[in-house]
Amino acid sequence: MCTAITFTTDDDIHFLARTMDFSFELDARPVYVPRNHEFNSLVPGTKFSTNYGFIGAGKDVDSYIFADGLNEKGFSIASLYFEKNAKYNKSSDPKLLNISSTDMVSWALGNISSVAEFEQKYQKLNVVDVINPLLQVNVPLHWIVSDKSGNTGVLEITKKGPQFYHNLVGTMTNSPEFSWHMNNLNHYTNLQPNEFEQKKYGDYVTVPDGPGSGALGLPGDYTSASRFVRAAFLREYSSHESGVKKGLTSILHILNSVDIPKGVKITQKNVSDYTQYKGIMDLNNLNYYLMRYNDTELTRVRLTDKLLNQSKVKVF
Repeated sequence: MCTAITFTTDDDIHFLARTMDFSFELDARPVYVPRNHEFNSLVPGTKFSTNYGFIGAGKDVDSYIFADGLNEKGFSIASLYFEKNAKYNKSSDPKLLNISSTDMVSWALGNISSVAEFEQKYQKLNVVDVINPLLQVNVPLHWIVSDKSGNTGVLEITKKGPQFYHNLVGTMTNSPEFSWHMNNLNHYTNLQPNEFEQKKYGDYVTVPDGPGSGALGLPGDYTSASRFVRAAFLREYSSHESGVKKGLTSILHILNSVDIPKGVKITQKNVSDYTQYKGIMDLNNLNYYLMRYNDTELTRVRLTDKLLNQSKVKVF
């Protein structure tokens, strides 16, 4: 389970941010991948190379696997769990690039410069149903993409085939499908940041209990549907002041509203599903920020020219 948002400051600094909520201990950390690096796909016989250097939250499992990141062009992507809805092809297609679901982030960060380009080039991919060696399952994922212009989209692959959505609310969570979440948002048009006006019933005039009545009905649980509505509302009305620092502050407050502490969400396997890290990507200044569960400070890694000129993978 995860939540992702985009955010734009008043001076047009664009961010993609996410919580990584999972019960399996991922131990992800910032990893830099250089240009011209070759990845071995989990699909046998498939390799692909990078044209762009990038930083992402990754783990070395024979080859590096990434959950999110940004590249030198200011393009970013994050993968989120899409259980019971993701449906991939059972076999390879010789006419397409055959990759696994967990290869998508590496391929996109290494080869895509904008959301518009991603919308065109994902059609040349064939996502194949293969077992991930770390999780021992075919990992069901969908993806949110954003770039330094603020353009944002969502890619989902279901039994109906691939579907690309233009994400107009800058929010994404997990199952059901993205289109379902957008329709569900229509049920919460009563939410507002301002207080409700007093109402009259007969000769009785209502008296509000206190500030905050405009958000009455905002769902507070950890289901995907509730996190989507909560994040969309807070993203829309949170302060969008100028500057990186104020942007980060606003984003962290929004993500804190969907942060899952250990112990409050137990899976059917009796393990805790919790927010292992928060990742924030500054797409204009090319900064990747990471805050792990046991830390209260952001770690920053910047895509500098010096780093981009390195030819080897670097783990931070």
